[in-house]
Order: sequence, then structure tokens, then C-alpha cells
Amino acid sequence: MDLIEHIVGSWFNAKGYFVIQNLKVGVYEVDLLAVKLNNQKVKDAIHVEIQCSSNPIGYIGGTSSAKKRSSKEVEAGVQAYIDKKFEYTKTKVVIQSLLGDSYRRMFVCGKLKDEATLDCFRKHGIEVLRVWQMFDDLKENHSEFKTSAWNRYQQLLDLADSTP
Repeated sequence: MDLIEHIVGSWFNAKGYFVIQNLKVGVYEVDLLAVKLNNQKVKDAIHVEIQCSSNPIGYIGGTSSAKKRSSKEVEAGVQAYIDKKFEYTKTKVVIQSLLGDSYRRMFVCGKLKDEATLDCFRKHGIEVLRVWQMFDDLKENHSEFKTSAWNRYQQLLDLADSTP
């Protein structure tokens, strides 16, 4: 499991979600399913895909070329990513068998080669969460985060903020 996927999963755990990570579906993998229960009934369910970089070289989806893309090429790349990660029939069947038909879709990311990418996801009804938003949430609401993983992340943030 990737470190960022672990951080995202821990953030959802701290928010009261049960998390299934790295769910294999044939040759594909669902990064994360997050489920929040209320009185033993599903209150919220989210299919989360994570693509995080601090120094993006290429674009989301499509070919791996780092060559400048037009807005149509950016949108086509995002559509290819969505088709593979969110719309693949076998993946949807497995997710629906676990979560039912009513679940949200979310893309978690760091820096992107082209910020217009986010608008493409939103146009398709996919929520976007930036990794630093999770850390800002932790800094602002640290008393609400009760998991040991988030306590360790808080300690790391405190160390990073301290100067000798």
C-alpha cells in the first residue's frame, strides 16, 4: 500500500468511516471504499481513487507523454481515467455489491500538471479532495481526530512546523 493511500484511509477512519483499501477486481484495483454507518445502516459511502504527486511530470489518464495537452486532450485523459477507475463494469458491480447503488465518487490528489483537470472530474460528478486539505483539517480540528495514526501525523506536522 502506498503511503498517501494509507494517509487518506487514516483520515477517513478518523472521520468515523470504515475503510476497505486496495480492493482487487481482476487486474484493476479500487484504492479505497469508505463507509460510515449509523444504527447499523449505511449513512455514507464513497469510492475513492488517489493520484498524488508533489512534482507531477505527466497528466491524468491517456498516454504517459508529458507533452503539453490542449483542453480537449486534458478532458479526454480524465475521461479515460474515469472509465478505467470509476466506470469499469466489473469494478462497479463489485462496489455495488458492497455498497449498494447509492455511493459518492471522490478523486484525491496532490499537485497536477494542469489544474483544469479538477473541473473535468467535477463535471462528471466526482468530488475532489486535495491531500493538503486533509492536513489542514487535521491542524484545525486535531482534537476531533482520535486515531493513533492521526496522532502520529499530528506529531509529524508539529515537528515540521517547529524551528530549532
